[in-house]
Amino acid sequence: MNKKTPVSILQEMMVKQGTSPNYELIHNGGGSHQNIFTYQVTCGGFSASGTGRCKKDAKHEAATAMLETIAKHSALPQLPATPCESPVRTPLPMTLPVAPKSPANVPFRNTIGELQELCSTNNLDDPQYKEISDVGPPHARIFTVQCLVSTFVEEGIAKTKKQAKHEAARKMLERISDIVPDDPNAIDSTDDENQKREQMASKIAIARYPFLSMVHSETGKSKINWGLKVVNFHQRLKNYFEDDKRNNVLEKLDALSDLAKQCQNDMSKDNFLKLKQEFESMLDSIDIQYLHNVFKCIESKPLYILGIQLNTAPDIHEIGYGDTETQAEVSALEKIIQTMKFFLQ
Repeated sequence: MNKKTPVSILQEMMVKQGTSPNYELIHNGGGSHQNIFTYQVTCGGFSASGTGRCKKDAKHEAATAMLETIAKHSALPQLPATPCESPVRTPLPMTLPVAPKSPANVPFRNTIGELQELCSTNNLDDPQYKEISDVGPPHARIFTVQCLVSTFVEEGIAKTKKQAKHEAARKMLERISDIVPDDPNAIDSTDDENQKREQMASKIAIARYPFLSMVHSETGKSKINWGLKVVNFHQRLKNYFEDDKRNNVLEKLDALSDLAKQCQNDMSKDNFLKLKQEFESMLDSIDIQYLHNVFKCIESKPLYILGIQLNTAPDIHEIGYGDTETQAEVSALEKIIQTMKFFLQ
């Protein structure tokens, strides 16, 4: 069953009286950096207004103000609640939390984005948000959202979930901004600055130690599954190219694969040089370098082993062998061409 909003409650009340509330947007935003909206609602001879960061919040604030005006004028002890309360709903506390009101002339600040960027810049875990409370009558809900960064916890209280999340992020920013460097990549030029930076790093380490030590504890949290972080590593080479260029490289690799098979059947100098030159030309076109080393084994019956390495991501290594150095190199080239096709397909 959906919870009733102040707008729907006011609508039902007015319909029963044979009329309906009239909403008018009297202030439409204020620019991308100061989105403030104000709605005015009139009904039953009364007028009320509400302000919010978006039109929906402003309309709900206006409806809430109107409901409070009607209740006060009618000398009602409280506004009527919903007909049926859910048995699993959290009981109302004796004292409801108070949601602070942001001044209408204060520009909007994306504290959630700022906190995310701060954590990313300083190699901290992403902020975690959790709704821990949803209390109050249907026309005046109060939400509490918890923000967790490492071992730090802050709570935000507001009349909407979005506002509560921003408030929690704002408090977290204020708490951790002083203990993380403004620019972690900057190189300090004086001993005093180096000492300050070391002190900041020590504070972060001390704050995170209780959580990190639990990772290796038998009774604590399980270890991080690093396999999940590297399982897609083989796709990095494929994602490096745009689709058109990747398809063009695959076409060249198909042609090189046919040339390598032809060279295996006819190990002439011309075929070998053509294969090697076209392979090197293909690598130059995509800015990939390669190294190769050759080894000679068993002097009584010479066997050549040749290894090739490409500086891709991940690096590609292949080994070929043969009775001659040319045969070993052709074998390695054929293998590395097939491996590149596998990573790019």
